[in-house]
Amino acid sequence: MIDSLYEKALVKKNNINARIKSDFDDPKFDPSEFWRNYRLKEDNRVVTICAGDGSINKKNFMGFIFYVIDAECLIYNKKLQIIESSEIDIIPHHHYVDDRLRSYMGIFEIKNALNAFEKHDIDVFLFDGSILGNLIRPFPLEKKITNDVKEEIKIRCLPGLEKELKKESEHSIVGITSSKFDEIIGDFEKKTEAMIYLENLENLTVISELIKNEGSVVAISKTSTSNEYFESEIPDMAIFDRYSRKEGYSTPKHISISTQVKREFPIKNDFFRSLTFTIFYARLEDHKNILKFELPYYATEDKIKDILKIIKSKSAEGYPLLLKKAHNDVVIRKVDLERLSKIIGFMEKSGREML
Repeated sequence: MIDSLYEKALVKKNNINARIKSDFDDPKFDPSEFWRNYRLKEDNRVVTICAGDGSINKKNFMGFIFYVIDAECLIYNKKLQIIESSEIDIIPHHHYVDDRLRSYMGIFEIKNALNAFEKHDIDVFLFDGSILGNLIRPFPLEKKITNDVKEEIKIRCLPGLEKELKKESEHSIVGITSSKFDEIIGDFEKKTEAMIYLENLENLTVISELIKNEGSVVAISKTSTSNEYFESEIPDMAIFDRYSRKEGYSTPKHISISTQVKREFPIKNDFFRSLTFTIFYARLEDHKNILKFELPYYATEDKIKDILKIIKSKSAEGYPLLLKKAHNDVVIRKVDLERLSKIIGFMEKSGREML
């Protein structure tokens, strides 16, 4: 079987490469209109810079899913300090497991960041991933829960959730606060869907708290399929990367949440819809990877250059050192998952033993 694939690759090699070249050579694309080759001078002023990341891994058993979360926030100002949080638990099988666990990881990451802001005077916080994407991405159960049920969940749980979140923040406690309302959620006919909806409210709440520190927050993505610049099937990141391998940045785009999201947010609708994000791409070092940046506020080109200079001074090989360390620290390997599973004492079959 594999031999036939090698043969197919040789036959189709020229055709595929020609199509790729044709797509990138489309005359409608003019990256020079947006890209600036620009030598960033490192800004060595003393700042408190912070970066966070998280990781999740899971193992499917026949009767449940075993999952592990690890999250870390690093704070640096002449010395390195660490805020950590983690979780080990089980979750039932259902259609939304992956979305739900990603939401858990995001909540852990953001709560770590909020603890950092509470304890330190943060000048720059580097968020791994896209805050904008988290906001504009539709809630997976949006049409699965009736409006009456949504309202009942908010009436019965939201005041208590907000109170618990505030209490946990004061004591630097990190976890999925929604789980404390399991007894109330048990009254609903579709318990899993109701709990996922409450967890979504928790996620939106902590995101709003993070954005309140807007002047310090910088979201960075290593990959992106966004096409705000060229409106093409080819992502903007790929077009800019092919156009120039030099250090530099793209002129900013300003995106209003109200133009991106037609639906109402279930909570804090006016706050979220009033937001304007600034997005741009940048390469911090010649021939290194291009990165996508998001700022949860309207920023000028001068402000962007100022931020990039600070980040470059704390980077190596074209990537922020703290983000790289946080990522490496929280990786949960398969062997870690297996060891943790044995510590818990799981003996149930996963269903893959025969392979």
